[in-house]
Amino acid sequence: MITLTFYAALKDHFPASMAVGEPLSDVRSLRTYLTDKKLTASTLLAQCRFAVADTFVDDGYTLRDGDVVLVIPPSSGG
Repeated sequence: MITLTFYAALKDHFPASMAVGEPLSDVRSLRTYLTDKKLTASTLLAQCRFAVADTFVDDGYTLRDGDVVLVIPPSSGG
């Protein structure tokens, strides 16, 4: 199982935190899984970055049981 933590506008589509028990091989498959769960968030999810152990990871990162994945939308500011 992996745990997801969502930030900012993503919390309009998902709970702040959720567990995923389905086997997902990598971040790419996680992005697809989330898009399938909430199609209305697809544009936002396409722009998100993912982090594991406080380090940004790419779509090819292999997910492991017990990972805590941060799903971080793009931000802007001054």
